[in-house]
Amino acid sequence: MHLKTRSIMLATAALSFVAAALIVWQIAKSPSATTNISSGSSGLVTPTTAPPQMPSAQITDAAGVAATVVVPSAPPPAGATTANAPDAPNAPHAPHAPNAIKHRVAPATVAHPPILPNEVDAAVIKSLGRKSVLRSLFYLDPLARRFVASVDGLGGKLAPDELWLLRPAPGEIKLAKSSKQPDTQLIKKANGPRYARFVKWIAHTDNAALIALYARMYPLLQQTYVDLGHPDGYFNDRVIEVIDLMLATPNARRPLRVQPASADKLQGKASTISPQRSRPYVFSDPALESLATGQKILLRMNPQDAAQMKLKLKTLRSGLVKLGQQPGKS
Repeated sequence: MHLKTRSIMLATAALSFVAAALIVWQIAKSPSATTNISSGSSGLVTPTTAPPQMPSAQITDAAGVAATVVVPSAPPPAGATTANAPDAPNAPHAPHAPNAIKHRVAPATVAHPPILPNEVDAAVIKSLGRKSVLRSLFYLDPLARRFVASVDGLGGKLAPDELWLLRPAPGEIKLAKSSKQPDTQLIKKANGPRYARFVKWIAHTDNAALIALYARMYPLLQQTYVDLGHPDGYFNDRVIEVIDLMLATPNARRPLRVQPASADKLQGKASTISPQRSRPYVFSDPALESLATGQKILLRMNPQDAAQMKLKLKTLRSGLVKLGQQPGKS
């Protein structure tokens, strides 16, 4: 009886061994499960690439019970890469390629900590003057969001309706009738003073205070820029880009000719000066009308105020470029 049991066990083991050998032979024979074999320094045979799918086969043990055997795939060797491998679903998205940022802003320091969202109003008033004066020139709530959206809009064809920062210039646009082209009108010299108060304020604002406030607000401004639809953008680069665009505003022959904006031009679009303007006008010259919003605002000013604004922008640009340097470095 003992010998008979032992014989059955030996037979079962032999059958299992034969079944396993057949499975390995079938896997090796299958073209979809081909595995390159290499011998490591230890002399053991190891697979160098994993099969695309885990092969399986049906075997029957000595008791007649069918089971599925799954042959596990070997992990790829260290340093190996897999073609067309999908990104990890939870891998963090790198919003900015370091080499793509042209004008980086240095991180905040203990001496100059970043301004938190609930500190913006107090910091702006401390740096730029009385709140009543600021409110007469700007829409302050929400300031960071309006500032970012308006800067971006100054460099585009349209100003952001709901997030425009500047309040409308006082009064209506000053126009004169044109005898040569009755469907157009000319911007009078008397229109220039409508912007004089803002130009005077910005011209007399301390440059160092403006740059310091911007630097401390920058983390908030950058996050706001991302939230407004620029996940791969760097806001300081955009600011300098818009400044360069405004500095490149062409000199146009005066007086400038305008005409009421047609319904198709107004549909879904914002004013080039202020979204609150009751009767928008566009430049009759297509070349001027195709300019960016900030450039058209400069053209509507008188030449002296526009020149003063450009001088201020040049100075601010120089300070913004230097924000990439750590404090204390020259």
